[in-house]
Amino acid sequence: MAYVDVADAVQAKLQALTSVFANSTDVTRGDYRVLDTGSQTVAVLVPGAFSAAEIAAYQSKREWVVLVDLFCRYLDDAETWSRFESARDSVIAQLELYPSLDGTTGITQVSVESDGDAVEVFDESGAGPFFVMQRLRVVVTERVGLSGGEFV
Repeated sequence: MAYVDVADAVQAKLQALTSVFANSTDVTRGDYRVLDTGSQTVAVLVPGAFSAAEIAAYQSKREWVVLVDLFCRYLDDAETWSRFESARDSVIAQLELYPSLDGTTGITQVSVESDGDAVEVFDESGAGPFFVMQRLRVVVTERVGLSGGEFV
């Protein structure tokens, strides 16, 4: 499996979360222009790190990281932070419901962790805040059978 397949599966799971993302276009792959659409909550997925290790003869384990930048449009302090917390909780719960990304071959675990604190987002001139944002690390563990090449 390739990273693109993992990211596609994560994106599909988030797009299905219609209680958080009003439109499927509110979850993008690397397209931050979605912040200009007026949507209340958006997610932008970008590639993260990956690791690989041999775990047995003819088998390796890969950990793919999909970075999810979660944004909630800023309205006022109390409402914005409450909406952000609810959206983040829903994203985590949605991904935890599918530890194999809905039966994807080789995927054995999905976990979500923060990549830092949630922050308020201002523009270059210091105006705002316009969003509350936090980067989430979605770690997808895949077991891969090695065959072909030198693995005959």
